[in-house]
Amino acid sequence: MAANEFRDTPGRLLLGWALLLTSLVILAWRIHLHPADYEWIEYPTALGDTNYYSALGKDDRYEPNLRFPGQEKGLYRRVADPLEFDDATMLKLALDETGRHLVYQRAADSGNDKAPVYLKCGENRYMEFGTRKFYPPYEPKIAP
Repeated sequence: MAANEFRDTPGRLLLGWALLLTSLVILAWRIHLHPADYEWIEYPTALGDTNYYSALGKDDRYEPNLRFPGQEKGLYRRVADPLEFDDATMLKLALDETGRHLVYQRAADSGNDKAPVYLKCGENRYMEFGTRKFYPPYEPKIAP
C-alpha cells in the first residue's frame, strides 16, 4: 500500500456513489408520480418572441403579402405605424407562409375570422394585417 493513500478512500467513494444514486432514484420516482410538475409549458402568447416583422414584399399596404400555408388570398398591412398591445394578451394563430413570422390575434378577438391579425415588430408593438383599406392613389402635387 502506498504511504500517501488516505485511509477509508474506497469506503468514502462507495458512500458518495450510494448517496448520488439514491437521490437519482428518488428524483426519478417523483417524476414518475407527478409528471405534470416537470413538463415544459409552451405559452400561447407573444411573450418571448423575437422574430420581429420586416417587410414581406415591396409594399405590404398595396400588395397582399401575408399568407397562411394553403391560402391563395393574402392579407394587406393596414397601418403605417405599429400599434401597442400587451404581449400577454396576443394569442398565436400560426406561422405565415414563409415560416419566418408568427401571426397573432388579440385574445378578445379569438374565434372571429373577420378580425385583423398582427405581426410582432417589437416588444408590445404590432403591425395590423387584414382586408385592404382604401388608400387614395398617389398623385404628386405639381407646384403652380
